[in-house]
Amino acid sequence: KVGPVKTGDPIALVGNTGYPACSTGAHLHFEIRRNNQWINPGDFLKSKTVSDNQNGGSTTIGNGSWEWPIEGDIIVTQHYGQTPYSWRYTYSGGIHTGIDMYSYTSDVIRAPKDGTLYSASQDCGGAVIKIKYIDHGEGVISFYLHVQ
Repeated sequence: KVGPVKTGDPIALVGNTGYPACSTGAHLHFEIRRNNQWINPGDFLKSKTVSDNQNGGSTTIGNGSWEWPIEGDIIVTQHYGQTPYSWRYTYSGGIHTGIDMYSYTSDVIRAPKDGTLYSASQDCGGAVIKIKYIDHGEGVISFYLHVQ
């Protein structure tokens, strides 16, 4: 347990922990679970037009009230759900459990909503993934993977 955070507080930096087994480059894997079930983070984030590396062009993601965890022009490399690479995720039944993103203008990850911040790590194919997560209450926890 790290302690309480407010919306906008810096919590970590975008990283590449878990490389090479579980990360292919510096990015933020942003995930939300409600009652320990993966749900689409876009349902929580404010609407934002982002560059879409998965499908090409740009797309608008978000229909919630939370701030985005990174600032600037955001590039999404993999969406939540069925993706061209999600077949690899046997732990989740073949869905990508979050949104993978990065920004050229900022590596600072900020709390998108108030809560209690925690720090953890997880083995992945012999590499270690560093993780931050925020308990927002009411069974909602946001996860930030591959952080520095």
